[in-house]
Amino acid sequence: MKIETQALEDHQMKVIAEFEVSALEKYKHQAARKISNKAKIPGFRPGKAPYDVILRMYGESSIEDDAIELMVEDVYPQMLTEAKVNPAAPGTLEDVAKGDPLKFTFIIPLEPTVDLAGYKNIRKKYALKNVTKKEVDETIERLKKNYATAEPADHPAEKGDLVYLKLDAQILNPGENDKPELLKDSPLQVIIGESDPNGADFPYSGFGDNLLKMSAGEEKTIKYTYPEDSRYEQLKGKEVEFLAKVESVKKLKLPEFDDAFAQTVGEFETAEKLQDNIKEQLEARNRDEYEGSWFEELVDQVVGQSVIKYPPQVVEHEIEHVIEAVTDDLANQKMELEAYLKTIKKEKDNWLEEEIKPVAKKRLERSLVMEELAKLEKIQVKNDDLQEEISLMLQEMQMQGGVDFKKLEKQLKNERVANNMAMQAASRLLNRKTLERLKDIATGKAEENAAASDDKAESKSKTSTKKKAEEKVDEPAAEVKPKAKATAKKKVEESAEAAEPKKAKKPAKKADEAKTD
Repeated sequence: MKIETQALEDHQMKVIAEFEVSALEKYKHQAARKISNKAKIPGFRPGKAPYDVILRMYGESSIEDDAIELMVEDVYPQMLTEAKVNPAAPGTLEDVAKGDPLKFTFIIPLEPTVDLAGYKNIRKKYALKNVTKKEVDETIERLKKNYATAEPADHPAEKGDLVYLKLDAQILNPGENDKPELLKDSPLQVIIGESDPNGADFPYSGFGDNLLKMSAGEEKTIKYTYPEDSRYEQLKGKEVEFLAKVESVKKLKLPEFDDAFAQTVGEFETAEKLQDNIKEQLEARNRDEYEGSWFEELVDQVVGQSVIKYPPQVVEHEIEHVIEAVTDDLANQKMELEAYLKTIKKEKDNWLEEEIKPVAKKRLERSLVMEELAKLEKIQVKNDDLQEEISLMLQEMQMQGGVDFKKLEKQLKNERVANNMAMQAASRLLNRKTLERLKDIATGKAEENAAASDDKAESKSKTSTKKKAEEKVDEPAAEVKPKAKATAKKKVEESAEAAEPKKAKKPAKKADEAKTD
């Protein structure tokens, strides 16, 4: 086999492998035997027809095509080894030249490469704001309202009152795929002036203000246009008309925030301990929100200065993952992809190119950078940490609800399911540890730790040297004898983990059939 390689601009390698024409002969006979095993040839049992009979029946060209396929499957792994190519996905058999010599031309996508380009010099200020007393007090107030008792009010609705109503809603000027009627006599209760801190108010933030000064039995028509960033995908940019029919207005009587209340809320002995718990939860939420955007900006900064190379097949594979995620999200909203594309008035090809591909590229590049960071910083996952992460995942699933734990427990006894969960836990843990390490680098903490470690090592070395010198001074004089010649010779062995060659995958026949794993 003679190999010729040529690097392509899109991080692929063109490999031309040459063979003597005679090398194809044995594969022709193998191809003929395969045909003989499958086909019914008069006068012969399956697999027993002679080569010349099959040649007459099926022709030279047909046998040769099958023979080339068998030969490619056989020589492809050897060709990769000799060409020293690590494929990122199955290669493509681009051309076959049936001359002398016989030439196979392959296009092989290469493994992505990442040069982080001085990532240790990146700096980013970390300034997490403290939770204020006002935030704690507001949370306590909302908690008290959850445990409040409602008493009939002798006045029209005012701020802080609980209003019970029936709600109708319809889209004005609905689109082709819109269902005009959204709600009909839907029960709803609203605390006027109350808003969800997570922005999950229904039907929208500030709706309760429209009910001010209304009494039981009154109705009111309310129009609202949902913004383009609305959490309700189907209502973005749509004008909706609501008909609110007030059934009753009640005044909330809030409980005292004392030890008895704390014990009612949960396993808290005192109001002080409940207050501390609320502050801890707010701090955790603030930290999660702050670090979410902080880490995103930091990783984007590393990605922006890195040199990342990958073949187009890897992006195509990531695009498939993004489409799958979008389809799942739409399914949760009882909506199909085709209907969604009509809603946003986009052709699928344009949608893929303008919206999905950029997201896929961003996800891919971040993932590659994180993998390289973990490798360079030698981030490791310990078994104890892994077990703790799996337990955390199970707790999160339990908190989210909708999980049958008896069924899950049974599934986890299946080795494949258990391994899959362990891999997810390991990936989460590795990602988190890598981000923490990157945070230490960006805030200068890693540099400080390294300097402190060096100072400690230097101090220890000086102490040791001083101790030895003092011991030497205190030693009594001894008879000086010539040194014995060393008889034992030190042997230094270098050990390295053997890298097993990856199993080569069969190349595709055409360039447009190449897919990632």
